[in-house]
Amino acid sequence: MIVVNGIELDFDITSPLDVKRYRDAGERMNEEGRKINLPAVAADDPAFLNAYVEMLNCELRLFGDFLDDVFGEGVAEQLLGSNPSINKVNKVLDAFGKAIEKQGNEFGITLQKYTPNRAARRSKR
Repeated sequence: MIVVNGIELDFDITSPLDVKRYRDAGERMNEEGRKINLPAVAADDPAFLNAYVEMLNCELRLFGDFLDDVFGEGVAEQLLGSNPSINKVNKVLDAFGKAIEKQGNEFGITLQKYTPNRAARRSKR
């Protein structure tokens, strides 16, 4: 389990299924993301704002789908709220990175308990 922005998510970096689900969702997001284009009109063109909003909606949909694919249906709305934004996405990514790092550190500490150091192994011989 990891906690991201106060929301507990069922994810374990030592679970092959969880890591595979994360990888697969990331690959799908990247593939779909390649299809998104920046607005092709000048910023002072009246059509720019509509193109910009469409681009933002596409990016937010991709990230929301990624979150739901990895953590379960509805998680994107829990983490991003009813009015998602790229700023919220960045905050979720930062929080996710910290949660994964914390889980990795906790696993490392646990692993050390069961992995004697070199000197200890030699003294048993």
